[in-house]
Amino acid sequence: MNILQIVSSSRTSGAERHIVILSEELQRLGHNVLAICPPGGWLPEQLQLANVPMVELPMHGPKALGSLLAIRHLARRHHADVIHTHLTRATYMGYLSTLFTSIPIISTVHILTRDRAYRMLPGGRHCLIAVSNHVRNSLLARGAPADRVVTIYNGTDFIGYPAGQSLLSVRAEFGLPADAELTGAFGRIDDFKGQELLVRAAGKIVAKRPRAYFIFVGKAEPDRQQRLWELAQADGVADRLRFTGIRNDVPRLMAEIDVLALPSRTEACSMVTIEAMALGRAVIATNAGGNPELILDNETGMLIERSPDAIADAVIKILSNPELRHRMEIAGKQRANELFSAGVMARHVERLYRRCAGLPAAGG
Repeated sequence: MNILQIVSSSRTSGAERHIVILSEELQRLGHNVLAICPPGGWLPEQLQLANVPMVELPMHGPKALGSLLAIRHLARRHHADVIHTHLTRATYMGYLSTLFTSIPIISTVHILTRDRAYRMLPGGRHCLIAVSNHVRNSLLARGAPADRVVTIYNGTDFIGYPAGQSLLSVRAEFGLPADAELTGAFGRIDDFKGQELLVRAAGKIVAKRPRAYFIFVGKAEPDRQQRLWELAQADGVADRLRFTGIRNDVPRLMAEIDVLALPSRTEACSMVTIEAMALGRAVIATNAGGNPELILDNETGMLIERSPDAIADAVIKILSNPELRHRMEIAGKQRANELFSAGVMARHVERLYRRCAGLPAAGG
């Protein structure tokens, strides 16, 4: 098949990482993929590194109108069988650029949204991919047709990464003791993701686990990072915090933490959780959104209330019980391999493409 992938953001976040992984896997399955994204930012470079053909087009401001015509031209030149859009602006642009054509649009809904784009689907062959049943149920409640909304979980390419080979170098890089017990938080630093709650839990954790340290991987605005330093300083644990900023070696960093903490308000389908499980890391996450669909409580990780005490108790429990942590790591890795690998995701997406395009199933 000839496939256009369109995303309306080029920053480093879940949807953008998803585009790279999915495009690579579809190419491995023998499909021709062309990605379209805004110019600059993190994504174009990653697509180039992954050898995914790409066109950069503006999707905001006056130039976006010209991009609609360009997308229409690219779809015709690429002989597109399907167009797959990611994020709301890209979805609208996909709809508008294919008016009066028979090309089906598949739109992945990466977050909870109220936008009309995901309720009033044009044409009989346009479908939605919900990244969790939590998102699907929300879409159905807002009027999306049930027969055109399919749940396909995000997939990771971290499976098979050689964990445990750079323990000393990672800890040395951040000035940590070689025997540090490392709790990691991955993602942009903001109120929604809840890193402040982990910092507020740090004092209690360190009191019980004196070798505990905390690493925060992701974009941090200076004022937010300063706020976390001040909170930690007030509790006497500022020396236990490390901030890395945006990194392109996330698998390496994540493979060497002892436990992942995800105190978000909610998650649609957390890539961070899936990646940590794939790397054999125990996960602590809030019992909200799509998290219960990913994590089996007390089997592959722990689902908790969103509070500093709950975070502290869970981290202490896992760090204090190596046998429990080992069981969670093995079970989480197995679950990720079976349900959340990039290959599994791509094959589910491929089947939906074929259905929407009226093409026979692969091998049929």
